[in-house]
Amino acid sequence: MSGDSVSVTIRVLDKEYVFLCPPEERDVLLASARELNDRMQELRRSGKVLEAERMAVMAALTVIHEREQLESQRAGATASAQEVIHRLEHKLDAAIGRRDPPQPLDS
Repeated sequence: MSGDSVSVTIRVLDKEYVFLCPPEERDVLLASARELNDRMQELRRSGKVLEAERMAVMAALTVIHEREQLESQRAGATASAQEVIHRLEHKLDAAIGRRDPPQPLDS
């Protein structure tokens, strides 16, 4: 990562904000800002929330909640895959007559 930063202007709920970030993170920042703006616009259209600050908190909580759910699902899928691999290793060992099971790989 370089020490240089670029200025990035984003727009959220009709307000502009300027951030400095490394050039390689610019696209991710812009994509994140678009998603935040979309979610806040959706909340605004719902008519349930009026204050921008409250909408920002609700949008942020929703994004974090969704990320936590995805991470939990990924962890479960990883554990399931590791269990399948473990069972297959034992079947292979039995099929080839190996007495000492292989040591598990560190993750």
